[in-house]
Amino acid sequence: MARWRALWLILGVAAFMTFQVGRLVMIQVAQKKSLTAYETSFQLKHIVLPASRGEIISANGNVLAMNVPRDQVVAAPHYITNPGQEARQLARYLPFSYHTLVQVLSNGSWYAMLDTSVTPHVAAQINKLQLTGISIIPVTGRLYPDGTLASQVVGMVGNSGKGLAGIEYQDNRILAGKAGHWTVRVDPQGQPLLPWQKAYVPPKAGNTVQLTIDSNIEAAAQKWLKWGVKRAKATNGTAIVMNIHTGAVLAMANWPNFNPNNYAQATPLEVNNYAVQDPFPPGSIFKPVTATAALTLGLVTPNTRFYTNGYKIVDGVRINDWNPYGWGWITLTKGLEVSSDQVFMDVALKVGATALYHFMNLFQFNHPSNVGLPGDSGDVQIPLSQVNPVDLATMGFGQGTAVTAMQMITADNAVANNGVLVQPHIVKAILSPSGSVIKKTPVTVESRPTTPVVAKEIQHMMTLEATSGTGVPAQVPGYIIAGKTGTSQKIINGKTSNNEFVASYLGYAPMPHPKFIMLVSINFNHPVGKLFYGDQVSAPVWSHIASYIFKYWKIKPYAGPDNGARSGPIP
Repeated sequence: MARWRALWLILGVAAFMTFQVGRLVMIQVAQKKSLTAYETSFQLKHIVLPASRGEIISANGNVLAMNVPRDQVVAAPHYITNPGQEARQLARYLPFSYHTLVQVLSNGSWYAMLDTSVTPHVAAQINKLQLTGISIIPVTGRLYPDGTLASQVVGMVGNSGKGLAGIEYQDNRILAGKAGHWTVRVDPQGQPLLPWQKAYVPPKAGNTVQLTIDSNIEAAAQKWLKWGVKRAKATNGTAIVMNIHTGAVLAMANWPNFNPNNYAQATPLEVNNYAVQDPFPPGSIFKPVTATAALTLGLVTPNTRFYTNGYKIVDGVRINDWNPYGWGWITLTKGLEVSSDQVFMDVALKVGATALYHFMNLFQFNHPSNVGLPGDSGDVQIPLSQVNPVDLATMGFGQGTAVTAMQMITADNAVANNGVLVQPHIVKAILSPSGSVIKKTPVTVESRPTTPVVAKEIQHMMTLEATSGTGVPAQVPGYIIAGKTGTSQKIINGKTSNNEFVASYLGYAPMPHPKFIMLVSINFNHPVGKLFYGDQVSAPVWSHIASYIFKYWKIKPYAGPDNGARSGPIP
């Protein structure tokens, strides 16, 4: 019996082992595909954790762009049985008509975005309605507390969370930060499995961009630029204020402008940053560049005399001065004071195309301003090899080339800065989320297009222009300024237009030790009325903004009743 029991035990164990081996073969061979598919259904799921976007602040600490809690309103039209009733209730809170909402809620789809960003208050009101198929999803939105203030500079963020214009676009990488992620194990139904957490990388908040813009100066520039454009019934305009010695842009105003909180309603003209994006013939504000070239080369002196009779024949072509009668014999200094086009035709022809282009390069016209904004355009020049005498003569008074306002103020700033051209910049510093300084924008000298002696001579000429010449309307009682008016005809389809103009005033103050330079340019497409010259239109705007800056910076009046009209050469 003991042997039989042992035999049966051995046979039982053998049968069990045979079954197990057969089972293993079945699993590993016959069921391999199905089991592999089942195994892969246990997946790793990556959950993106968005980073908090950094702020944009002004030089004096005002927050220009920030994050705020917002909500999205989404719908599942497939589950909505009474779209008309729900549309009527939603129309009270969303910026869409009843008919538009009915169309969306009736299409039978599984998903429809109704609004990408509503306030928590609006979201709460919609939640109270308890509508079928309507959901509220918390998100983070972008808020621009000062609305239109420096709107073309600040820009805006789109629904995707990326910058679309301005600093929001230019410095998107700095502001956006770095998204984190959460990696978890889930089953085919998406439920976490233990151990469920495989990796966790926290999001890194974006850094803060601090601009050189002073909110108060920007507000004053926008106020008076709007006044000037509307007063002259013009199309648009720009005003730039810059620190002479550092190149920091203190204001960059454009009119019309837009509110980035409602950017979808803005027109292309309102979003366009005219200061850096649109080259235009500078007109007579270019004359200091021409004069600087001639004086630096020793071809003329401030007292060199020129005969003016209201026009000049160049290569068989008559080119008129703005004054059809001329002034007879006048010096270079007087020519700048009264803004004689004929004088600067003669000066440009003396300098020659090669030398003038060389100086234009020294004044950085051969590349965009690199101020730090998107859409920064370069100038539009006739190739040097194609310049003829007529082109050269007109370039002398700023009509044969096109530059941006930012390029022009940068060039003339070199004269105000005693011959030193500094790189303009709109970003003051990059700050960490905690407020510590990561990087500061340094003051960078780009070139030295002339000597301090020549720069002082041009400063004196421009002071006379502002105190007793064409720039008198830019004066601020009690202060001495230096400046230059400009009125140019735009180039349309390669031809000089007779009804589209740009009126400008460029000046710096207080003399003889200026602290800021400002350019006001106003653009006309078919002007209405007779106000379209620089002294009529832009100089008064310049005066109002400068008056505010003097008071804001607590610079007390120091000039006599003539505002320096009888002052001698600047020491």
